[in-house]
Amino acid sequence: MKTRILTRSGLELTELGFGAAGIGNLLKSTTNRAAEAAVTLAWENGIRYFDSAPHYGAGLSERRLGSALHDLPADNRVLSTKVGRVLQPLSPGEPVDDFGYVSEAPFKRLYDYSYAGVMTSFEASLQRLGVASVDLLLMHDIGELTHGDEHAAVFKTALDGGYAAMAELRSQGRVKAIGLGVNEWQVCAATLAHTDFDCFLVANCFTLLNNSITQGFTAQCDQRNIDIIAAAPFNSGILATGSKGAGAYFYGRASAEILTRVQELEAICATFGVSLPAAAIQFPLRYDSVKSVVVGMTVTEQIQNNIDCYNEPIANEFWQELIDRRIIGPS
Repeated sequence: MKTRILTRSGLELTELGFGAAGIGNLLKSTTNRAAEAAVTLAWENGIRYFDSAPHYGAGLSERRLGSALHDLPADNRVLSTKVGRVLQPLSPGEPVDDFGYVSEAPFKRLYDYSYAGVMTSFEASLQRLGVASVDLLLMHDIGELTHGDEHAAVFKTALDGGYAAMAELRSQGRVKAIGLGVNEWQVCAATLAHTDFDCFLVANCFTLLNNSITQGFTAQCDQRNIDIIAAAPFNSGILATGSKGAGAYFYGRASAEILTRVQELEAICATFGVSLPAAAIQFPLRYDSVKSVVVGMTVTEQIQNNIDCYNEPIANEFWQELIDRRIIGPS
């Protein structure tokens, strides 16, 4: 599998990355054995970039990913996790958080973007992953989408405290690169004047349906040698299942307007003999600033489909048609 280099750190990422939310029981339960099989199959097919977070299954994803990677070579692997949530054991009878995870670990999530909170989260992740360091550390889910009216206060704490902790970990060599892991690229832009991040992992907002990020921000990143990792290229599912599928878009049900746009994409794909999921996975990789596309991978069939989509030939004429219809911009 082809790789791309993170400009500032020299980390080498495979163009297709393993998103580990699924092995944390996102939306449906899986087993430890199935999670290990998924990681192993991805490895056997050349995937070397693996991304997790404490949020995924309240620590379950990190624990399973670390166990699965334990017996695999670490010399050319890139591992990322996130900070911003601290996990605490549930009290007897206390209900689990409702974040779409099934049979997750018995911990509650507390947002904490302070210096101490980030350090605590980082050390706990190392324990769950079973490693002494991680390659890439991302601050998770700052922004208005997550924090609403609390965003301004959270943003200040994150930059004054959490970012300082992350920069210290980088200077100590405990992580090689730092960045954000968010669902809105605009908050990445807001940090540019205050931080020296190496990269941004953006989910659901570098897609065929949502790509305003390319209207200036990718150029800003290029100018500052800040790289982008594009996660969730299927926009939570609809670009994988199509308009006749479950209709999931951005963690909810797709609107009539979104369904119409997907149907237009499906018609163009049919004309050029391109599968919609392949177009979704390959679209972000048209940009030099994008170093990897992170896709959820849980079961064998899903992993093989993702790899097939990554490898599917797509003619330039297809992309030009999308440009001409103003569905995407020129790269």
